[in-house]
Amino acid sequence: MDQTTISAIIIDDEPDAINLLEMYLRQFPLVKIIGKENHAKQGLELVKEKLPELVFLDIDMPDMNGLTVADKIQADNFYSEIVFTTAHQHYAYDALNIEPLDFLTKPFFTPDLERVMEKYKSKIEKKKHEKKLDVFLNSQTNSAKIKFPTTKGMLFVDIKSIVLLRSRANNCDILLDDGTTETITRNLYKVVNKLNSPAFFQITRSTSINTNYLQRVDKKTLKCIISYNQTTIEEPITKSNMILFEKIIKFPFSLD
Repeated sequence: MDQTTISAIIIDDEPDAINLLEMYLRQFPLVKIIGKENHAKQGLELVKEKLPELVFLDIDMPDMNGLTVADKIQADNFYSEIVFTTAHQHYAYDALNIEPLDFLTKPFFTPDLERVMEKYKSKIEKKKHEKKLDVFLNSQTNSAKIKFPTTKGMLFVDIKSIVLLRSRANNCDILLDDGTTETITRNLYKVVNKLNSPAFFQITRSTSINTNYLQRVDKKTLKCIISYNQTTIEEPITKSNMILFEKIIKFPFSLD
């Protein structure tokens, strides 16, 4: 990511709305618009391809509701922040369930976008601080364990011992480095957020891996080879997540 710019994509079925938003965004030199789309489905593919830092997303679109688009983006991509644009205030309550960065009620103006930019900058700074803290905590030999509710009670686990996370309905299976699997009664998104560790990367809609156990990535077959406790397993990675992987991860290994 270029530290001097914030990449953005605009998805709205009304060309005039895109042009107006683009005009407002010109007042923010840090923002670089890398894509615009009038159709929701094509817009979703554009986000997967370009992986912008901000997605300005209209909710009312004929081919696919913006809430559905946002759900698909957040399910496959923890990188892009979503800003809803809508003419209806009641959508704000639905939007909160998808956890957007912000929502703008049309018509909006420059001060509204200033608020969005401040929120984005604050969130990025918070993430940087949390990553630094996480690196420090993980470097300590006696780091505290994290508590998770399970189907049998409570699990107290060291982050370093988690090999991968796999979504299962509204629960999440955790594979540990001793070969055992525990079922957490929280969904994958909530578990990853609680772990809050840069070591974990989502390779498919339903699977997130601890990159410390990642031995190799095969770009031809789209497979991640994971090694732990004298055991080797292969896990698929989506093409879009492979692109994101190469973009934000510094590989300690070579890609095939």
